[in-house]
Amino acid sequence: MATMKDIASYVGVSVSTVSRVLNNSAPVDQETREKINQAILKLGYRPNVMAKALKEGKSKTIAFMIPNLENPIYPTLAMEAEEEARKRGYYCLISHTREDLKREEDYVNKLIPQVDGFLFSTGLTGHLSKSIQKLKTMQIPVVCLMRETEDTEDTFISNAVQGGYMATKYLIEHGYKEIVTLTGRSELALYQFRLDGYKKALAEAHIPYRRELVWNCIEEGLERAQNVVSRKIKDGYTPKAIFAESDPLAFDAIIALNRKGYQVPDDISVVGFDNVHMSENYGLTTIEQPLEEMARDAVNHLIDLIESKDRNSTPITIYPTELVERNSVRGVKDSVDRNA
Repeated sequence: MATMKDIASYVGVSVSTVSRVLNNSAPVDQETREKINQAILKLGYRPNVMAKALKEGKSKTIAFMIPNLENPIYPTLAMEAEEEARKRGYYCLISHTREDLKREEDYVNKLIPQVDGFLFSTGLTGHLSKSIQKLKTMQIPVVCLMRETEDTEDTFISNAVQGGYMATKYLIEHGYKEIVTLTGRSELALYQFRLDGYKKALAEAHIPYRRELVWNCIEEGLERAQNVVSRKIKDGYTPKAIFAESDPLAFDAIIALNRKGYQVPDDISVVGFDNVHMSENYGLTTIEQPLEEMARDAVNHLIDLIESKDRNSTPITIYPTELVERNSVRGVKDSVDRNA
């Protein structure tokens, strides 16, 4: 592999001149610059990025640990995080952990020498993951996005309780008293908080909480609301209103209902949580999280930690949620009138 010395010898300039062109650190006349760039291409020179990073003490790279790329939330967060990092002069490496803590640990151990900090949507919430504990012990900056950990520092999430409450209250206001909620992995705090919001709205309306109306949609570690909803209907229970605690759960539920011959909202009303891009295609009334804003703020905070000598942590940042009304909910009176 060609070296800077090879480039300098080929063009007939000093190594320092080649270095100035590569790093754009000082003016070099245009003719010499072009000759050096042509020599780089011809000789196949590749800069040793890691050596440079070690010398400067920074790689200008962050890693984003994403749990599930099939969930449309995370591609949205990843694109925004990558774009914001580039604006700050950083690269963003995406690592797909597939909700696997061992895979998460493997990625972290591999990337520690290569990146300046980590952005986490960890597969474990409510506790400190081993990976995050290790990074904090090593004083490597860590910021959590979408999912929080036990210490709730340097974390950017939406108000899940508020969102669950708003979704459930909206269905109650449309005349529903028997509301099924579709939930996900119990170890994820965000689902517990959304369920807390559901319970709060029921209590406020003096509607008894019924455990049998909480349908856990995790099968073999994956969210499979289609299977769960289909099985419940087959067993003889057809819901009239559903609060899905994520938009992907809502999409799955709608598909299952359609396959069983039910239409949304004519037969069954559905509210989701996220407001991902596909929600509009489904006409889904849902709870909006400011995903792009959360990703931008998390990345900027991480880079600020990387570039700060003090590296002071900040408390959890919680963003308000909003209800986006579309056409997946029909009032009880409207349904009765239609079927009269």
